[in-house]
Amino acid sequence: MSYKLWIIASVFCCFLSPKISCQEIFIQPKTTRSDTTPWTKKPFRNNPNDFQFAIVSDRTGGHRKGVFSQAVEKLNLLNPEFVMSVGDLIEGYTKDPSLINEQWAEFDSLLAPLEMRFFYVPGNHDISNERMRKDWLKRYGHAYYHFVYKDVLFLAMDTNDGDDDATFSQAQLDYIKKAITDNPNVRWTLLFMHHPVWLYKSLNGFDQIEALLKNRPYTVYAGHYHRYMQAVRQDRNYYVLSTTGGGSELRGPKFGEFDHVSWITMTDQGPKMLNLKLDGLIDHDIAPVTKINLSQALIEATDFHTLMTLDKNQESGKLLFGISNSGTDTIYFKGRIFHNHHLKLDQSELALQIAPASTQQLQINWALSGEMPWERIDPIELDFTIGYQTEPLVPSYELNGQYVIPKVLKADQIKFTPVDVFTQNHSVELSSTLQAMDIRYTLDGSEPTINSPRYKQAIPLSKTTTIKAALFDPNDGTTTAPLEKTYAKVKPLKAVKVRAQKPGLTYQYFEGEFQQLPDFSKLSPVRSGLAENLDVEAISGEERLDHYGIVYQGYIEVPEDGLYTLFLRSDDGSKLFLHDQLVVDNDGSHSARTRQGFVALEKGTHPIRIEYFEDFLGQTLELSLQAPGSTDRTAVSFKQLSHSKK
Repeated sequence: MSYKLWIIASVFCCFLSPKISCQEIFIQPKTTRSDTTPWTKKPFRNNPNDFQFAIVSDRTGGHRKGVFSQAVEKLNLLNPEFVMSVGDLIEGYTKDPSLINEQWAEFDSLLAPLEMRFFYVPGNHDISNERMRKDWLKRYGHAYYHFVYKDVLFLAMDTNDGDDDATFSQAQLDYIKKAITDNPNVRWTLLFMHHPVWLYKSLNGFDQIEALLKNRPYTVYAGHYHRYMQAVRQDRNYYVLSTTGGGSELRGPKFGEFDHVSWITMTDQGPKMLNLKLDGLIDHDIAPVTKINLSQALIEATDFHTLMTLDKNQESGKLLFGISNSGTDTIYFKGRIFHNHHLKLDQSELALQIAPASTQQLQINWALSGEMPWERIDPIELDFTIGYQTEPLVPSYELNGQYVIPKVLKADQIKFTPVDVFTQNHSVELSSTLQAMDIRYTLDGSEPTINSPRYKQAIPLSKTTTIKAALFDPNDGTTTAPLEKTYAKVKPLKAVKVRAQKPGLTYQYFEGEFQQLPDFSKLSPVRSGLAENLDVEAISGEERLDHYGIVYQGYIEVPEDGLYTLFLRSDDGSKLFLHDQLVVDNDGSHSARTRQGFVALEKGTHPIRIEYFEDFLGQTLELSLQAPGSTDRTAVSFKQLSHSKK
């Protein structure tokens, strides 16, 4: 046999008979030793049961164009057998059929070049309301499903399928349980979902699924947080994936913020995972949950505390620069201030060591370098590095960035006790992150001076009082403009007697393009009726997606005398009134957020009014309260709400 034919035959036989070693079929020339080969003794990795697939994560929530399409291009080069997802494929949060179609058409155009099968899993952006759910089911048939591939059970779950976020309907729980019990002998089980439901405190039913899986190997993959985390729970790997083009500050793998696809090689010993950063390779445990506190402390440390103080002539002053470390390891900070055309600084190179659970502060003196109105002075720009000291040859664990130092002219670093009403006595605490400055305050309405009382401990109040406070440098007396807050001693609002109370609140529905809550008393409602919950979408109807307002009115029942904290969460603006007195102001066009207010109430029934408007994208309205002496916040039940029958 010729040498060329011998090589071809040897390689061909190796692939045809993987259980036979190449040495056994090798026809060696007489001049070589029979016990040596130019390769290692390891077998070929060609187990027919092994397979590779990929996972893509969140694309939306402020998606960045071009990232997902780049991931598709690289997946085609990697050539997995198929691709899974964990949801949030479109921006969603709309009822407009044309906009829904437009968004899915955009995603379909991005997905079309993918050369292998793709499995859809819904996120909260994909199914934001019932109209979007109907559209999903029309397009894809199922929001949750399962399949078995090479003796591995795949469970695709819908975490938008309950009464709240990150919950499952009973029908879905029953389906998933049956899929598990119907496949008792698979070699592995893989779960895919959008919300990492195991991190939620709500009773979402996932504990039932975990209980059913406890005697078999499984792995869980989720998304939603736009931040990568790997944890071991129930002795299994649980993953929260980062982004594949979704909104992210992209502070790096160690902070769990990077664009990636996850590459899974399924073996008999379980899935082997490698994160393929779109510009590199990242191991599966790059951001373990045990190190999340380290990265979180660095992120919080970049929320710098800065304050510029002025002399009376406003020609010189100081910049106070503070960094807090909320973690358990010492942080180092290095900074360089760029040249400023209008300010002369006494130092530009900065360095600090910040011990755990502490704040360190630098002082930089400055002076105007020429005549220039304060509002036209260039901002101060800082280039910084902040991180942890590592061992030699160990990659650095740090953040790099730039920070524009604001020209702050008031003491907005002073924090006041938020509860601003009381019925008997009150205790007010003041604090500041700028520890080198003294807080001085007055209680008589006068402006604080260097001779005013220095804050040392909580201030007792027994009557309505306005506290004015400012920061003072104890060395030279320079100060900032004061802040003030009024604490009102009040009597509990008296309960009212209402005849013929009926469950629910009355409502009036308005239409208009609002950026702030209007004076609804000057507008004509489109319709009115009775509401049995605060589901604003049920009132607006499918024919009106955005640009409307609702006023709810009726009564709320409270079980005891005392000071209540009320919380109003909305998207967009809302206000809460009791006895026509504004208690919570959450006005403005904004995404879902919560604001709180305080009110003293007698036990009994009190008139309530909630004003709400929807601008665009997302509709939310929720009311909750914290009872006197309690630390728990509970949703207000409609059993506590009523209206009077006229």
